[in-house]
This record gives sequence, C-alpha cells and structure tokens, in this order.
Amino acid sequence: MKQMGIRDMTFAQLREMDRYYVDKTMLIADILRTGDSNVYLFTRPPGFGKSTNLTMLDAFFNIRYEGNTWFDGLEISKFPEYERYRNAFPVIHLDLGNAKADTYERFIDGMRRAVTLCFEPHRHLLDKKELRASVRNLFESLEDKTASEDDLMGSVQVLSLALMDEFGAKPIILIDEYDAAVSDAFGTESHEPMMSFLRGLMYASIKGNPYRGMVYVTGVMQIAKQSIFSDLNNIVVNNVFSKKSDERFGFVESEVKGILADFGYEDRFDAARRWYDGYRFGDAEVYNPFSVMNYVQNGFVADSYWVNTSVDVPLKWLISRVDASNLSEMANLMNGFGIRKRLHFDLTYDDFRVSGTDELYALMIMTGYLNAVPVGDGAFDISIPNKEVMGVVDGLLRGNTKLSSELFTRFNAALL
Repeated sequence: MKQMGIRDMTFAQLREMDRYYVDKTMLIADILRTGDSNVYLFTRPPGFGKSTNLTMLDAFFNIRYEGNTWFDGLEISKFPEYERYRNAFPVIHLDLGNAKADTYERFIDGMRRAVTLCFEPHRHLLDKKELRASVRNLFESLEDKTASEDDLMGSVQVLSLALMDEFGAKPIILIDEYDAAVSDAFGTESHEPMMSFLRGLMYASIKGNPYRGMVYVTGVMQIAKQSIFSDLNNIVVNNVFSKKSDERFGFVESEVKGILADFGYEDRFDAARRWYDGYRFGDAEVYNPFSVMNYVQNGFVADSYWVNTSVDVPLKWLISRVDASNLSEMANLMNGFGIRKRLHFDLTYDDFRVSGTDELYALMIMTGYLNAVPVGDGAFDISIPNKEVMGVVDGLLRGNTKLSSELFTRFNAALL
C-alpha cells in the first residue's frame, strides 16, 4: 500500500515518490474553462490542500518540467484539449508564507528570503550575456541580502519581463499564502506597514505588470480588495461558497470511503465522519483532508490533528472579546444547535478592530472553525462542523482569560 504524503510535499514529490494522491487535477480544467489569463484568488481554511493544488498547477504549466509523467492516469489527462497548455509556460512561484514575522524588519528579511527562493529556479538567466542589467542587479542584491524594499516590490515584474524575453511567452504567476504575514501581525504596530508593502507588491506584480500571464493566488482570508488588491477590478474570487471547484479542496465522502477501503478499514468510516466531516464548500460536503490523512497515517486513531496547522492571531483576538452579550450564541453552537446570522465576508482588518460577533463568525468560517450554509438574503446557517473542531473551539473559549468566573459558570451551565 502506498504511503500517505502529509506535510510539505509538492504534487511533483507525491507523484515521483509514488505516494497516495487523491486526484484534484480537474482544478486545472476549471481554471482554463474560466479563462487562461485571468487573476484568480482561491481562499480556503488551512490544511485543505491550497498549497498542494498550487504546486500541481506549477507541475502542469511549468516549462521546466517538460516531459514529466506526473499526470499520467489522472483525470486531466483524459482531456486532450488542455494538452497545449502542459509545460508550455515559464512559471514564477512566490510563497509569502516565508515572510511571516513579528516585526516589520523581520518581515522584510522574510520577503528577501521569499523572493530569493522565487528567483532561484531561474538562475539560468544569468548565463545570458544580453540579460537586462535590472535583472542581473536584482539577482546580485538578493544574493548579498541588500535588496531594497522597492527592489522587492518590483521583483516579480522584473522577473516576468526577463522570462518573457527568454521564452517568448508571458509567465504564469503563482502566489501562495498571500495573507499569512499580515494575519500573524494583526494588532501590532507592524501590521499597517506590512499591508502597505503587500499592496505595492501586488500592484507591481499584477495590475502594473504588462509582462504576466495568468495569476493564481491562495490565502485563508478574503481580505477586501481595497486592503491589498487595490485597483484590481477583474479578480476572480473562489471561496468556501463558490460552486465551481467546490470538490477540488478537501475530500468528498466518496474519496474518504475510497481511502479507507484502499487501506482495508472501511469499518472506520463512521468515526472519520464524526471527527472530520461537516464542511460545506459550494454544493459539496467536504471532509478535512489534513485530518483524514493523519487519521490514516496514525493507525486510524481519531484525534485532533488539525489544531496545530496554523495560528490565527485575528481569530484569537476576536474570541477574547466574547462577553455576556454573545456567550449564549456560542453555547448554542457548542451544543450543536446552530444559529442563523446575516454576514458578509469581504472584510478589512479595520472591521476586526471595531468588530462585533458577526465578524468573529465570518472569520471562524473562513478559517475552518465553523461551517456555513447560505439560506438566502445574506443569511447563513452556522454550525461547528465536527467533533475535532468542537474540541478546538471549546479550548479557545475556555482560554479566554477575559471571561469572568461568573460568565464561565453561565457558559458551563448552558452546555448540555
């Protein structure tokens, strides 16, 4: 039986090492059917396959991997109309998860690392005698760690032009975890300068970049366009409520049953459903893939595996503001009854600072702590998705040191 590939493995590594892979390659078709030069933002909770899918796009489009067999036998290989896109483009891959830091200075250091890693696969450009001086100088400044903030903001645009010169095709740009750094810095004095830097980076990389092809961005939160994606009006947003590509992130029931059957543990399906099911993306019922894979990897022992996948500073800050006025709603959620609320999800960080419970719920939905089903007129039926998350949310609430002992007593009394 194939081994599970769980942490930090790219699509190419999964396929090269013959690890167990649940086929999500039809995401490629979803994107190309929508438009092969669009700007896409895909948001999902942590642990639901965003980075793996991004590396799958890299493996499919990147001209560096021409001749690979990674897609043989997978769904996308059944559609010859997409073959002309396969390994036909230069690809720029910028992982902003490398820039998470607690101060602005460390953030800029992290950005230098992120851009250096982004440039590293393209060092062959330095062998060209006619290489533009701006590109050569940027490589050198990254190597000696002297690249300025302006250099970093314009780095993707500079590299885009160099790759277009080299290959005669506009590069595809993949940006992973666009919101990771600013989420971790929420509530600190470094937050606004980080936001300002990322606005500049995104503008130069996307809106102000005439040398780019398709752009694909991933993140957890759908931060309002005026916050980071300033002046970018044509972005295609795909979130937990989008019906297109709803099955491409997370595992649907048939996939979970298939995994358990492949490993000879069909009888563990009910446990997997209680612990890891309960999400609704678009029209699809979805299981947490990170937890399901860990469940298999750890001998089918049901436990809370997803709790350590991320640290969401805004979420903990909002939970610290739960008080007597909204404690009963939280108790209803913990009791499994669910609540109905009118919410919006195109949020700014200023919304969080002046927030009430509605912003807390919206953030908990985006980060995977709550499930939400649209019922019309901007209203959603909200619930805690499963046993795993129930324990996590209970721990977050009980860790709220601002709740008085009286409120704790009332909260405990409200739980069945």
